[in-house]
Amino acid sequence: MQADLNGVVIRYELEGPKGAPFLTLSHSLASSLKLWDLQMPVLRDKFRVLRLDTRGHGGSSNPPGPYSIEMLTADVIGLLDYLEIERTHFAGISMGSMIGQVLACRYADRLDRLVLCSSTCRSDPAGAPMWQERIRTAQTKGIEALVPDMLKRWLSDHFRRDQPELTEKIREMILATSATGYVGCSEAISSFDISDELQNVKAPTLIIVGRMDETTPVSAALAIQERIKDCELAVMPGALHLCNIEGSESFNQALASFLQK
Repeated sequence: MQADLNGVVIRYELEGPKGAPFLTLSHSLASSLKLWDLQMPVLRDKFRVLRLDTRGHGGSSNPPGPYSIEMLTADVIGLLDYLEIERTHFAGISMGSMIGQVLACRYADRLDRLVLCSSTCRSDPAGAPMWQERIRTAQTKGIEALVPDMLKRWLSDHFRRDQPELTEKIREMILATSATGYVGCSEAISSFDISDELQNVKAPTLIIVGRMDETTPVSAALAIQERIKDCELAVMPGALHLCNIEGSESFNQALASFLQK
């Protein structure tokens, strides 16, 4: 399904029983709504689950940048308005968790419970050259040149060895991302900083992080937890950045338990 809003076309999927609480899921950079496939078996019977492709990703359109996390958040609000959803739980991973933080800080009346996965509240300014290098690579060599390093940061060596089919699905999602969308969202991520607003978050919040994640480490999760009053933390042993994939069983248990409180 598609919605035309804010000058873009947003692809979305909506499933689950009518009348159930709404849950919106937002994916990471260089993936799509399919990133949540392993969570759907434990969610679709209890929630009305809305998954969407962020602009520049999956089946959504990819207008030229620059983008901002505020712009991506406005797309989520626009889709909620389009579907006449007044309030929703929200779970986001990586870039999706940045969108979740903006929602919680600036659209509190639309949010029930908040789940932030593989998250940070502030992109380190020292990382700007790294982002610029990745952007140049995407522009000059294409997304395929970024795949090997991305998979190494997202999934452990043993997972990639033992789970080739799941690894290939992640690879395909990365390759399906347009260079324009990757660049626009990378620019948005590289300038993200909402650390000074998080003390205003009222929604009950759960942070989920992979113990071995170096992209958004446990220390980044703790920095968020310190700022949000009603905030829990769940650490997935052995998982890297895509903790919902590598630690899916423990992840699903933590997610479902929190959302049903």
